[in-house]
Amino acid sequence: MPYIIGCDIGTTNVKSVAFDTVSGTILASHSESYEMQHPQPDWSEQDPEEIFQAACKTLKKVVAKCKAHGDPAGISFSAAMHGVLALDKDGGQLTKLIIWADNRSADVAVKLRASQVGKKIYNNNGTPIHAMAPVCKLLWMRKNEPGIYRRASKFVGVKEYVVYRLTGEFLVDYSIASATGMFNIRELEWDAYTLKKLGLKVEKLPEAVSPYHIVKLPKDNPAKLPEGTPLIMGASDGCLANLGSGAIRTGSMAVTIGTSAAVRICSAKPFSDPLMQTFCYVLDEKTYIVGGPSNNGAVIFEWLMNTFFPKEEYDAVFKESERIKPGAEGLLFYPYLLGERAPLWSSSVRGGFSGLDIRHTRAHFARAVMEGILLNLYSIGKILMEMQEIDTIYANGGFARSATWVQMLSDVFGKTVKLNETVETGAVGAAMMGLKALGMVKNFSELTAFTQVGQEFAAQKSVHEQYDALAIKFIKGARLMMAHAV
Repeated sequence: MPYIIGCDIGTTNVKSVAFDTVSGTILASHSESYEMQHPQPDWSEQDPEEIFQAACKTLKKVVAKCKAHGDPAGISFSAAMHGVLALDKDGGQLTKLIIWADNRSADVAVKLRASQVGKKIYNNNGTPIHAMAPVCKLLWMRKNEPGIYRRASKFVGVKEYVVYRLTGEFLVDYSIASATGMFNIRELEWDAYTLKKLGLKVEKLPEAVSPYHIVKLPKDNPAKLPEGTPLIMGASDGCLANLGSGAIRTGSMAVTIGTSAAVRICSAKPFSDPLMQTFCYVLDEKTYIVGGPSNNGAVIFEWLMNTFFPKEEYDAVFKESERIKPGAEGLLFYPYLLGERAPLWSSSVRGGFSGLDIRHTRAHFARAVMEGILLNLYSIGKILMEMQEIDTIYANGGFARSATWVQMLSDVFGKTVKLNETVETGAVGAAMMGLKALGMVKNFSELTAFTQVGQEFAAQKSVHEQYDALAIKFIKGARLMMAHAV
């Protein structure tokens, strides 16, 4: 039985999943986790070698589990965006992997965002000016670690490092490149204007290639995988979540709530928001993913559980919140405990509760936190819904395990919500892209078996009207939070 592996390199773990190439059935999977390091305030780093070894282990485990099916038809990659790793001329590490959550360049980002240079960089490249963006990380490094900046032979992200270690080639797909803030999304090449402002030679960046680009595994690869196995570059985890959920047609939207969260739609054309509220990344040469990411997803609900319900089960808290009416009887929560990306793009903004009075119980706090996370995502969604009419939301991520929360999502957005049968949308999307790259299918429409839907949730009109009115109040309050940001 032919199979393809989707390897999803995430922030907290890497997971490899083997899919039957026809039915999309999962034949095997294996996951390995790793830690995030915070050596200084606002710094978030990881050990790229640890991630590489984890990726190798998951791939070897999955290939071993599928031994009866032969060698994989290919291995296709999904990976987290916005990472920066400096390497010397021998491929040795000059830094740790500086990941998307790192805020050391916040001051650089604030100044750049307010400048005409920053606006042009955004318009050219589609990545909002924020501390998450590699362009800001490199500007910080040039100023604060000039020795490393000069010595670096290559600046790469996590997927590029894994591919380099497996093949000896420095390659980056258009999708990951488009999330650096240095890649022109219209010309599909490194942006000359941005590199000039960085004082960065294009030779210090990996070669940008199509997400369908294939490189063969050499004989003595460090993962000890079968020689000649095709490696498909794939794309970024956010873009592939849209593909893997089925949200790649006009009129569909993907909402993912994991540790962080995102709202995304598909577009045939690149889009730059005049207010720089949204991103525009490349899925492939003909498809763009437009949307906004939030720092404040399920991690905020975890904070609620640890603070208010330290000995309770999640299901019990969800059930308790169901007893509270929509709007939490006036208690409104702004979930900016970790700063925020879309739509505010401020590392310093912080959250809070408003409307608190003596009748509010812990159940009200639970309801308000769930609603606040969704109202924040709705403020992103409203921007996207001005671009195109949306009829269906495909939802995925850890929050989808709560029917209460998913129904709330449907009511807040006022749209039908479809739950994917698998939460592995990044690996699914990578596998789908791999099958197209290998010529096993011509169009993604042939792969509906990979994007099966389980439950559907219909919006309650009267409840949506309440949330729509509450969203106006929420957006006004968010502006006040921004005004008080230090």
